[in-house]
Amino acid sequence: MRPNPHGKTPLILAATAVTLALLTGATDLLVEHRTKERVAAQAARRLRPDGPVHADLTTPLAGLRTLGGQVGDVEVRAKGVHRQHAVMDVTVHLEDVTTNGDSAGGTATAVVGYDQVTRRLVAHGNGLTAGGEDGDLILAGRAGPLGLPVTVRATLSTTAHSFTITPHTVSALGRNVAVEDLAGLPGTSGLRDELRPMTVAVTALPHGVALTSAHAADDGLVLDFSIAAGPTPSAGGKAS
Repeated sequence: MRPNPHGKTPLILAATAVTLALLTGATDLLVEHRTKERVAAQAARRLRPDGPVHADLTTPLAGLRTLGGQVGDVEVRAKGVHRQHAVMDVTVHLEDVTTNGDSAGGTATAVVGYDQVTRRLVAHGNGLTAGGEDGDLILAGRAGPLGLPVTVRATLSTTAHSFTITPHTVSALGRNVAVEDLAGLPGTSGLRDELRPMTVAVTALPHGVALTSAHAADDGLVLDFSIAAGPTPSAGGKAS
């Protein structure tokens, strides 16, 4: 029986396919790795954080897409970013990023530690210590002319360029009182003056970035932002 001269063809084709798949996968991983390094380096230059910067490409075959000018969805995380006399951890999600620096928009989150929030309160003449519970800001310490120990629950509201802390309930001497009712209680007028709403401007936002919400989490005050489609925003207030 003569051997089939074409018997090895399917085996050769299969081996070729496997080799091409391995090469394609290796190329994808290599390009993706280099792209992530470039994104992280660019983010580090713009944000100038104290801590590390990590970048992830979350679209399948991101490396091969990069060869065609498309990066896909990108997530960047940076620790220790300095803004407005505060230090924060920042996470940015951008969709459909291109190698030219454009994107379809996205979101960003900045977490400000409660030590930073407390420092800002002290700068505004409020000596209470900040914390969080169920999304509300909790302020605790001594307040008012008598230096009463109090716990204050405050809500957070936002505009595109500021957030406002509005105290609404005070716990003191075993009683829970609405801030608006303090005026009717003896000796609490000074306390009510200390618990007026406080608005903090969020300045120097890059073009196309707007504050959308704020809440108090376990690890700090969380500020959420929207990012418009177009050139990816830079840290200096301009798109790049």
